Amino acid sequence: MRSFSRKTAQTAGVDITPLLDVVFQLLLFFILTSALVQPGIELDLPESNQSNEIIEADLVISADKDGRVFFNDRMVRHEEIEPSLRFFIAQNNNGTVILRADSALPYGSFFSILDASRNAGIKNLHLAHEEK
Repeated sequence: MRSFSRKTAQTAGVDITPLLDVVFQLLLFFILTSALVQPGIELDLPESNQSNEIIEADLVISADKDGRVFFNDRMVRHEEIEPSLRFFIAQNNNGTVILRADSALPYGSFFSILDASRNAGIKNLHLAHEEK
């Protein structure tokens, strides 16, 4: 009779440490880039030679070429702009506002938004643009 000795069976395995490293790097990349994405309103911003620094905004005002105005992603009627900005200033005294206006927006509409911002007391207003 033969006697079989039991050897410890070694299981073949795949080291997933490099895979986890790649997954965490991708996750970090998408988290950081999604934090820098502006609201989803499609605008053709005017171009400028100035560098476009990244600013953390408390409110983003977007105005499209048809004259529609959005506060972040919420559409606002023109007569609500100044009262809404006054409410914003009451909540965030030193709040930062970025104005994103389409390059095809009529000058009168652009100026009325700037005028409403000034009347509401916005002190930190930045104009968004594309770099040339």
